[in-house]
Amino acid sequence: MKFHVSGEEQKKTDSIKLTDTFSLLKNKTFWIFMVYVLGVACVYSVYDQQFPVYYVSLFSTSGQGNQMFGYLNSIQIFLEAGMMVIAPFIVNKIGAKKSLVVAGLLMASRITGSGLAVEPIGISTMKMLHSFELPIMLIAILKFIDANFDAKFSATMYIVGYYFVSQVGQALLSPILGHWYDTIGFSKTYLILGESVFVFVILFAVLRLAVLPKQAHYPNQAV
Repeated sequence: MKFHVSGEEQKKTDSIKLTDTFSLLKNKTFWIFMVYVLGVACVYSVYDQQFPVYYVSLFSTSGQGNQMFGYLNSIQIFLEAGMMVIAPFIVNKIGAKKSLVVAGLLMASRITGSGLAVEPIGISTMKMLHSFELPIMLIAILKFIDANFDAKFSATMYIVGYYFVSQVGQALLSPILGHWYDTIGFSKTYLILGESVFVFVILFAVLRLAVLPKQAHYPNQAV
């Protein structure tokens, strides 16, 4: 399949310079986005890495826990695939900014709920929330970038502003959480993380209302 790029679009792509990229550091919207990436998406990713270990520990035997996790993970994948079809309609309906807030609240609820869960049914319920929150967040991030940044920065914002920053944040946060898991346990660590994500979601919501324009600067999508 071939894609035809207009001369104007090609000119915009070719005209991006290193100085243009660094100019993002002066953009208030960029830093508000970083609040979400580091305080919500990054923390959630680190939490989800060790979640299987805690999940299995709540069952009478590790074999039973691993078996149940495998069943739930299969169901989650199917639900997540279905949500990837539905998520664009949700994001377009309520806007990218509100969708990020919704996804963040779901993530904070899952992390906090994992800390409060003391039996298999509760922790399994928390596991299934992943099917709904992740598709909404991923679609909302793409829509947010498209709506609030010049098209020539779209790839840069996703690769550097989201993916790279998130990976660096995870690398820095993982040893800290690993220490907490060993010293205060999974439950208390999850409660701390859940509260932190709630705070960052609220901060993002407040900043988006106070700083970000009501209408997208590059109005291609709902924001």
